[in-house]
Amino acid sequence: MIRLPFGRRVFAAFAGLAILGGIGLILIARGNQAGIERQATLDRLSAIANLVGHDLAEFLQESSAENRLQELVEARAHATNTHITMVNEDGRVLADSQQNPRRMSNPLMDPEFQQAASEGRGVTQLREENSGDMQWFVAVPVTREAATIGYVRVGSSRITLESSRFWTQWAVAGFVLLVIGIGYRFGRSLDQQLRMPLQRLTLACQQVSQSTTAVDGWPMAQDDIGDLSREFLEMCRAVHTRESKLRDQNNRVETVLGSMVEGVLAVDAHQVVLLANNAVRTLLDIRVAQVVGRPLLEVTRNRSLDESFTRAIDSPEPISAEIEVVGPSRRLLNLQANRLPGTPSPGVVMVLHDVTDLQRLENLRREFVANVSHELKTPLAAIRAYAETLQLGAVNDVENRDYFLRQITDQSDRLHELILDMLQIARMEAGQEVFEITDVDVAMVVEKCMDAQRDPAIAKDISLTCQPSDLPLAVRADEEGLRTILGNLIDNAIKYSSAGGAVIVAWRQIDERVEISVEDRGIGIPAQALERIFERFYRVDKARSREMGGTGLGLSIVKHLTQSFGGDVGVDSEVDRGTRFHVSLPAAKKLP
Repeated sequence: MIRLPFGRRVFAAFAGLAILGGIGLILIARGNQAGIERQATLDRLSAIANLVGHDLAEFLQESSAENRLQELVEARAHATNTHITMVNEDGRVLADSQQNPRRMSNPLMDPEFQQAASEGRGVTQLREENSGDMQWFVAVPVTREAATIGYVRVGSSRITLESSRFWTQWAVAGFVLLVIGIGYRFGRSLDQQLRMPLQRLTLACQQVSQSTTAVDGWPMAQDDIGDLSREFLEMCRAVHTRESKLRDQNNRVETVLGSMVEGVLAVDAHQVVLLANNAVRTLLDIRVAQVVGRPLLEVTRNRSLDESFTRAIDSPEPISAEIEVVGPSRRLLNLQANRLPGTPSPGVVMVLHDVTDLQRLENLRREFVANVSHELKTPLAAIRAYAETLQLGAVNDVENRDYFLRQITDQSDRLHELILDMLQIARMEAGQEVFEITDVDVAMVVEKCMDAQRDPAIAKDISLTCQPSDLPLAVRADEEGLRTILGNLIDNAIKYSSAGGAVIVAWRQIDERVEISVEDRGIGIPAQALERIFERFYRVDKARSREMGGTGLGLSIVKHLTQSFGGDVGVDSEVDRGTRFHVSLPAAKKLP
């Protein structure tokens, strides 16, 4: 399809209207002029016929008039450019301007003569045999003393009429061409006036569609196009401002949703995902690249979540549920689902919160309470049993009395140690333990701890040795806290080593940290227990641990103290081959 500029389309429409108007004008003029010319021609021919008829009436009174009539007819026909025929009452042709009257037949039976006889004037239209032109003929009767003495017929060719119409048509055509020329000039002027602002508006629309930024202004005329351009620029600025606000608002919403720990999931009424933040991917273990625009069940593959959506969209009240996600790591999620307002509801918004750690902590709390109750109950039961035995008369039994009293004292000490350990852990977890972080000499603390544990080691025939670093090392820690760490590790190593075994304490610097290790050749720890070894009251062999007098909190205290000093603790162990605990602490820049 050919695309024309606006001005040319205006000119084409203008020219088309002018041509149609000219054709209509010509047709109307032809119709009107034909009628006018017909009537004028008939009136003219009638007047000539009456004049010639008057001459005929006078000439018929003379006896020698026929020769003179022929001359008269020829002269009148030449003067009026007509065809004149004179006929007497009997139908004999008296004179004719174009033919020999003696050779002409009786014309009284022609329609124009019949009409003239009956109506006083007869009109007919005939085609000439030679030229083929149409002629008008008017016949009138010639009377004398109220009696018809003959007829006169006068004819005129349509050449004169057609020539008049021809010049009229050319005049109209010339006028139409003049109008088209004026319209062409007007169209070009209009095209020049409209093309530039329209091209600028087109360019501005392209810029807005591509970048939605406000376009620069341009000189605008004080007309309708100028008003349109100004309104368009104002619209562009308003759109740009609103888009900037929407973009900023969207960025803020995305930032908030992206930084949330809770997963936010919006689903429409057809269970198609509308929105999902980053936390949703992690919590539901979503691995597909595209989430938005896909069905909920296809994305999450979690039947419980799908059922919660169905419940939420049918319920005016919020829905709460717990969902289990099975993947690389098991998660327990708390779900809060609210349907969006509207009738019918357009969808549901679901908020997912990971309660896996809360559940684990709750389980630890319940286990801790149970363990504390059990640990406290054991020494209290022993103390109560020995006290009741003494009350029942054993106090007078000199041989067994001292044994019962020693057991009461031992169980009281064990209960005291358990309470102190629990208080220390509680203070560390609450941040109430005050540490004096200084540069502590590792060799000095190791030596003090080994001296404190040397007697139990000798009693079990365990070799207690150390492997110091080549250079003197110090760590950033609390001296008393470091002694507690090493004391608990060495004490455990001695307790869980068989007679004749060995405990080795070593330390070395690795980059900007100092690693202190306590290694034994004891019974070792099963692999499945290594992850829980630092939990409070956790024991690998509960019966043997209680026999050795431990509270079950030593390693938990070690972990908390190490983390308080900015370090970490680990363990490597093999059953029946021994265990190695290693503590990594920040190295001091110099010895104290």
